[in-house]
Amino acid sequence: MRNRYAKTIDQQSAELLRKMNLLSVPVDVEGVAQKLGAEVVYGDLEDDMSGFLLREKEVVKIAVNRLHHPNRQRFTIAHECGHLYLHADQGDRLWVDKAHFTIFYRDSNSSSGDKLAEIQANQFAAGLLMPEVLLKEHLTQELSDVDIFRLALRFQVSEQAMTLRLVSLGMLAAT
Repeated sequence: MRNRYAKTIDQQSAELLRKMNLLSVPVDVEGVAQKLGAEVVYGDLEDDMSGFLLREKEVVKIAVNRLHHPNRQRFTIAHECGHLYLHADQGDRLWVDKAHFTIFYRDSNSSSGDKLAEIQANQFAAGLLMPEVLLKEHLTQELSDVDIFRLALRFQVSEQAMTLRLVSLGMLAAT
């Protein structure tokens, strides 16, 4: 079942891709980050750290764990783009995304609702990497495990991410 923010966030991510002329498979997620004004850098981070977004004054950097699988790296960039795009009004901030939690270093203007911000950034990442309109173009009548595998390869995401996305959009029955 989709949460109440999912549809709006999906529309925002698709519209952003259209405006940037990047609505194609696979989505050029680094291009999205760059067009949002972020520099993407890769480094050796702790294993449980996917990456982080640093937004301070004129500096906007997305750091990605280069030791992670390329599909995970793509999701991390898309997730940090979600924070950058959806939460730009929250001022300077460092968002550090670890495996089971997120650390926020905030200024005095930051508000609560950090868990909601993470849910929104994940939804944005899913919508950015797997836009509903593009998924519909690639769907067959009945989706088999092989079809999901092929879609995941085509969109350069994990099978788990593809399955969750298809279920959330009602294109695949939850099992």
